[in-house]
Amino acid sequence: MRFYFAPLMIFLLSCSMAYPNDKPGNAPQEVTYCQLAKDPAAFSGKQIRIRAIYSYMFEVQRLKSPTCCAERDVSIWVDFDEELGGNSRKLFRRFPKGMGLVLATFVGRFEGCGPYGAGGYQFKFTVDHIEKLEARAKPSLGRDPAWIPRNCEASDGARAK
Repeated sequence: MRFYFAPLMIFLLSCSMAYPNDKPGNAPQEVTYCQLAKDPAAFSGKQIRIRAIYSYMFEVQRLKSPTCCAERDVSIWVDFDEELGGNSRKLFRRFPKGMGLVLATFVGRFEGCGPYGAGGYQFKFTVDHIEKLEARAKPSLGRDPAWIPRNCEASDGARAK
């Protein structure tokens, strides 16, 4: 019986050490939305911290850039961990009901190889923690809040910074 116990313990220990980035104690990688849009596949499977606009309404839950980026926009579906707790739960309850726009710093896991969500998004971001809520608003036809980037398209087709 002891003969089987030692190899089993070694196997279990090696499995637990195989994925050190999945441990909750590791700090998430700080990423800007523009970095994520430039090469989203590079962040697939990683725990990240990102400041972004969360836009949501019926069958839409996505991240948007809080600044103008030279990179193309990338469609990222957003889910919130069911066990969102503490201060994150309090901040989440402050989001506009039904539909809205929220500028915040989120921490979570970024995944690729969709489809995800109602629109068949290629990427998904599952929020584990909301660190900071900067602004929130209900969408209004033709009137975006001042903190939404405007006029990012330059006349030559490149995006302005």
